Amino acid sequence: MSNGLELRTGPLSVGQHLILGCSPLAGIYASIPEAQALDTVKTALDLGFLDFDTAPHYGLGLSELRLGRAMAAHADARHVRIWSKVGRVLKPHAEVASHEATRIEHGNMPGHPGCIFPDSPDDVSPVLDYTGDGVRRSHADSLRRLGVPAVHGLRVHDMEDEDRFSQAMAPGGGVDALVKLRERGIIASVSLGMNDPVFVMRAIVGKPEGTFDSIMSAGAWNLIDQDGIELMLECQRRGIRVHNAGIFASGLLVGGSHYKYAPASPEIIERRERWRALAEQHGVSLPAAALAFALAPAVVEKAAVGVKSASEVRANAEWLEVASRVPATLWMNAKAEGLLAEDVPVPG
Repeated sequence: MSNGLELRTGPLSVGQHLILGCSPLAGIYASIPEAQALDTVKTALDLGFLDFDTAPHYGLGLSELRLGRAMAAHADARHVRIWSKVGRVLKPHAEVASHEATRIEHGNMPGHPGCIFPDSPDDVSPVLDYTGDGVRRSHADSLRRLGVPAVHGLRVHDMEDEDRFSQAMAPGGGVDALVKLRERGIIASVSLGMNDPVFVMRAIVGKPEGTFDSIMSAGAWNLIDQDGIELMLECQRRGIRVHNAGIFASGLLVGGSHYKYAPASPEIIERRERWRALAEQHGVSLPAAALAFALAPAVVEKAAVGVKSASEVRANAEWLEVASRVPATLWMNAKAEGLLAEDVPVPG
């Protein structure tokens, strides 16, 4: 235990500890063929993945469509858990009411320089809607795109400004609507999917204990950034399971050049290279060390890995197998070299 954060003991396994992050199935920054996306999911199923996380936001429905097609073709009778998200309702342009025009998220539409999913359809508008009605509409639309009778859990997605937060947290708003769906047995888990740990903390303390079963916190607990420590302590106290996303720092730790969805600064690249050299000195790969660190806190039930090919799925399974054997001296040296603060909990 460090800083009060309990550490994990025991072996790691794909089925228990990994979630397939399905945003890359829609092609982030670059297109991928549908056959490649479907083969990615098939390989994950074959290797024992049980949890799959998607959202309407990813490719304006394309990730959900492709995940659903892959499940229909390859899941057979295997028990899997699909998670999706709410907060954006995808509407044909003609269906967007005049009062909704200011809530269209233009930055996520094809043709906009901020759109990171080049294959997004150009005939729908993503309308930000965190109301109870918006959540119910989003859920129904996700089931239709996925082609499944139910999803395991729903996460409120990206409510990281005051307007979205207020809508979601209001009495009868998006969060309360999810609780009602759980009470009716329609979903099993009420969750959040967010990047900013400050807003996640505000959400979980702003609703009664027992509201949230889990949270997906992205980019707040990895080898580069540990801003999520206070959030994890609060989740540990409340019995809320953490699904740790962004564990490779937007792909930076597996050879990418982006960090927090933007080109990485020279300082961040230099930090990555110091981590790579340290991992190699201890006979492990940087991604394996990153996985070990991401899953070290016991409150982290699962880590999400975003992949876009069968080979990347296999690589993550191999890194997880090595993660259990990362030597303790690596973490001691990381603290001695200033890569981690002295009080940051590390694998035991």
